[in-house]
Amino acid sequence: MQYETKVKLFVQQDPTEWISCAIVCLYDRDRLSRDDHLGMDITDSYGEATFRFTEEDFLDVDDRIGGTLPELYVRVYDSAGECVVSTRSDAARNTIPELIRIPIDRDVARKHGLI
Repeated sequence: MQYETKVKLFVQQDPTEWISCAIVCLYDRDRLSRDDHLGMDITDSYGEATFRFTEEDFLDVDDRIGGTLPELYVRVYDSAGECVVSTRSDAARNTIPELIRIPIDRDVARKHGLI
């Protein structure tokens, strides 16, 4: 089965100010095995990155114990490859949301050249 989710980056202080051209990676958080990398995309002019993946990309012993769906989280990187934001600690169990909204503080976005 094919799944799809979108990630939307925006400035925390102004949700209508989208962050474009940012590097976004999507992962499945695991506890017993290594986290599964589900893809990388660059946000478009609306601050969105789209990810498509299948069960083969994430299903492992962790998912068989905790449920059949992944625990999705996002990492945002700047152009130098530095991780700006990680939502790993906030990954929701056993769900694939249509849209994952990621607010980034304006000062952090500026510091990393995202805006």
